[in-house]
Amino acid sequence: FPSLILLGSSSSVASAAMYDNAAVADSQAVTLPSGVSYQDLRLGDGDVVSEGKRVNIQWSLKRSNGYSIDSSSNNDGVPFIFIVGAKKGQRAIAGLDEGIRGMRVGGIRRIIMPPILTYVEGLDDGNPGPIPPGFGPK
Repeated sequence: FPSLILLGSSSSVASAAMYDNAAVADSQAVTLPSGVSYQDLRLGDGDVVSEGKRVNIQWSLKRSNGYSIDSSSNNDGVPFIFIVGAKKGQRAIAGLDEGIRGMRVGGIRRIIMPPILTYVEGLDDGNPGPIPPGFGPK
């Protein structure tokens, strides 16, 4: 399964300080009915991510064997921005949309998604998405 480590931030300097100051979580992994699981690595102290919120995340996508697929750091630190629960426009893949809910701004969360909740939408019609431009191994 792909693993996504989310690092919520608005700028690299601010985010480094934010992560250094975040409480270290001693949390267990939570598995949702869909098969998405997550574990908070550091708890944030900001607003809770919920339906309709616009989020700005730094991220790293890896396969279960640790092979790095892509990350925001490979893309000049440009964050991924989306609206939680959006069906069109600024949206995320289903596993990320589900796994980020309940996370607090400033936190770090590892999300593991079953393949069916990743980049499968639109495969039947040859128009998969939402896949960011230039996405993939570098």
